[in-house]
Amino acid sequence: ATAKHFNINDKDVFKWVNQYLKDGILAIKPKTGKAIYSREFKLQVLTTMAGESLSQSQAALRFNISSPALISVWRSSYARHGMLGLTAKAKGRPTVKHPYLTDKPDHEKSIEEIKRENEYLRAENAYLKKLDARLKERKANQTKQGSSKD
Repeated sequence: ATAKHFNINDKDVFKWVNQYLKDGILAIKPKTGKAIYSREFKLQVLTTMAGESLSQSQAALRFNISSPALISVWRSSYARHGMLGLTAKAKGRPTVKHPYLTDKPDHEKSIEEIKRENEYLRAENAYLKKLDARLKERKANQTKQGSSKD
């Protein structure tokens, strides 16, 4: 009746009630940030599910995992790749390392290091100048097109 009244899925209401009964009001408060689970924890969840014949929903409730679907992802990844499938993958672009820039003070750098760093900085400067010129050219073209439409 509650699900129908608020026009939400009855399984969600059932999940929230069970979470509340198990852990109180803190269990149903919105989470701040993403939970990060270790591969050992993921394996523990999967082995407990198999050993005790738990459903994904039951395991999620027992281990305080917000989404039972997440367990499904772990299960299929473990089936395909074994323990490596449970290892968290790095997200996003890798950080750019500047091989010619060092943290050493200038007086500790060798002449060769200073030359490489200087070459790197010159290339970076040239790139930025070209980028700036292109952006100015694009902006000029846009203003030309805008004024010709009047």
